[in-house]
Amino acid sequence: METRKRAAVRIRPKGTLARGNEGHRLAVFTAVDGTLLDARTFEAGENRATIERLLAADIPVIPMSVMTLDELAPIAADLGLQTAMVIEAGGAIARWKDGAWEVEPCGPPAETFLSVVTDIEDRSGAQLSVYSVMEESEAAKVSGRSGEMLRASTLRRFSEPFLIESGNLRKIQRAAAEIGFSVRRGRRFFHLCRECDEGEAFLRLREELRCDVTIAVGGSLVDAEFLTRADVAIVMPALDGTIDPELLAKVKTARIAPAPAPAGWTAAVEEVLRTLTSKRRTRSAAS
Repeated sequence: METRKRAAVRIRPKGTLARGNEGHRLAVFTAVDGTLLDARTFEAGENRATIERLLAADIPVIPMSVMTLDELAPIAADLGLQTAMVIEAGGAIARWKDGAWEVEPCGPPAETFLSVVTDIEDRSGAQLSVYSVMEESEAAKVSGRSGEMLRASTLRRFSEPFLIESGNLRKIQRAAAEIGFSVRRGRRFFHLCRECDEGEAFLRLREELRCDVTIAVGGSLVDAEFLTRADVAIVMPALDGTIDPELLAKVKTARIAPAPAPAGWTAAVEEVLRTLTSKRRTRSAAS
């Protein structure tokens, strides 16, 4: 696969806290592939207008994704999202500062991951197909991506997607844990990561934004890490209308969006906003 230069970023030391001058009453944290964007076309559709209304009301929309910075940066620019985002399954937090994304790594660089995959295969007896080194035609087939977005998706910094060619998932997870890594399931792939997750990144950003209420939207098992920590959780159905049963088992109080992305995202988020507004008005009237 043809390689290209990675997006230039500034690196923030791990663990430093960024605070704005103003807090936000409400924020929306959302998965991207198949949740905010259509899983086939990667288009925002009617969500674009909803995002514009949220931003105009000073409600940040924070992408929470397994995608790379190089994939997400053009999407964020197109939708006007310039607050923060969590990339590569919690591998790093990117914050918009002075016209560029400043990245705080939450784990080691992905250059170490290929040797880790070999170690996991030896320990578990499994055979894994690593996304970033697949032939371009194969990567396009399994990811649904093409062109520049496909190339950007292989520029991993903090995680490594893979498919299981043969072997037992629990043995793979156990082998990864033995050497300080975790394996989590996303919408299209399993993801090899350090022992950090989207939930930890969510809590960091919630504190920085000083949110009173958080809405979280996701559709795959890895999203449970931040959905379970939100005030209101929304689960998106897949293209065929099915709900991930493992995700629903972990987020039992979640609302179910009425349709797949993108239409279901707008419908579910706007319904939550109406409910919150109604409750606030009722409290105000009572006082």
